[in-house]
Amino acid sequence: MLGWGIVLIGRAVLSEEHRELDALAKRILVEIAGDGPSVELSSLRWRLNRVLTKHLALEDQLLYPILRANPVTASLAEQVLKEVGGTAATYTAYHAAWPIERIQEDWEAFRAATRDVMTLLRRRILREERDLFPRASWPGADGR
Repeated sequence: MLGWGIVLIGRAVLSEEHRELDALAKRILVEIAGDGPSVELSSLRWRLNRVLTKHLALEDQLLYPILRANPVTASLAEQVLKEVGGTAATYTAYHAAWPIERIQEDWEAFRAATRDVMTLLRRRILREERDLFPRASWPGADGR
């Protein structure tokens, strides 16, 4: 059992946020294929920042400590954290490094940095959904 704190979040909420984040990442990747920044890109970046910062805080501060304390999920949680646990710090640095003025000045470098961050985000989502979440025992999942 994960713990009472996760009841407040729930796997369904985390998975829904994963779907939203993945969709935003895909749309951002489409936008950066263009010749320069667009209004849509700014909107997508704002939405990603809003959803991702809240989501990562929930996972990193509440979910992962519980998963790491559970003998069933501890080893896998540690492995996932080693692979993609720096997502929040990486994203925060990326977001701070790329204000709109800099994006306009160095579009190619922004595109490369964005591809790297979106790849990291999508890899974390995949690992959690495919490998980690199915091994956790979620409160309410068994009908109780």
